[in-house]
Amino acid sequence: MRTSFFRGTFLGTVLSVGFFCALSTSCGQANQAGDQHPPTTLAELFGDTLLKADGSDVGLDAIEDKELLAIYFSAEWCPPCRAFTPMLVEAAETLKEAGKSFEVVFVSSDRNPRDMFGYMKSYNMPWLALPHGGSVASALSQRYGVRGIPTLIVIDGNGNTISANARNDIGAKGAAAYEDWMAIRRVQGTE
Repeated sequence: MRTSFFRGTFLGTVLSVGFFCALSTSCGQANQAGDQHPPTTLAELFGDTLLKADGSDVGLDAIEDKELLAIYFSAEWCPPCRAFTPMLVEAAETLKEAGKSFEVVFVSSDRNPRDMFGYMKSYNMPWLALPHGGSVASALSQRYGVRGIPTLIVIDGNGNTISANARNDIGAKGAAAYEDWMAIRRVQGTE
């Protein structure tokens, strides 16, 4: 009798939290730390250089005109990352083919640059990356309250958080999550 009471109470709590989560865009997000910071420039967020999977440098102009940016914190050694990365690759390619204004920036937690580039190549990551390690990656992780990987944060061009739970958004809707993010951006008035 006592066990079924606790199960019922627990289930009721889970359902209540689930209902609240459905109404709140911030439920289950890593941290809303990004919302506590004033808007910023892309150079302040990402530094001056981004990299392609082949190691070549790309300037910030590759992301300056994007309406939405996704920051992907991940590493090859992480099994949940390896499971999620193909979903993100598929969504990013679908959005690119549809002409959506979206780019992913990879922040690696791999052990070294060789592992980072190997991960990017083996999973055909069609996006850009920060140079391995360093203060820029650390500052991004701190700014957006990243507590583990994989984490996907979607921001606007000023660094405002659109979704700190974008991994779940992609898992639930794939590329269609883009429309939800754009709706949040409109509501926030960051267009």
